[in-house]
Amino acid sequence: MHIHPSSPNSSQSEDDAATKIQAGFRGYRVRKQMRGQGTNPVGVSSGVGAGAVSGASSTGTVEDKSATKIQANVRGFLVRKKQKMATEAATKIQASFRGFKTRKELKSIKKDK
Repeated sequence: MHIHPSSPNSSQSEDDAATKIQAGFRGYRVRKQMRGQGTNPVGVSSGVGAGAVSGASSTGTVEDKSATKIQANVRGFLVRKKQKMATEAATKIQASFRGFKTRKELKSIKKDK
């Protein structure tokens, strides 16, 4: 994605993109070093592409299965937290609009009297 230099958030977006690229490369480099030493970091299979997490298959180690389960639990927690925040925000917007609408109706009723 190309960001036009005159857009207000271009430097922040570019910084974020650069950080993601750097983090990905650093992870790749560490995984490559670990493979060279003959060991695997928890949750990474040497037969799978860089950054992929091994599944909880019957051939996976206990560490792989544990890491997968922890990751699934954390992802579920984060999704539920995000959904709760979105629901609360929608409720607040609805309440504000209903209050506005009621005050507007009351104002027009008073004006008619």
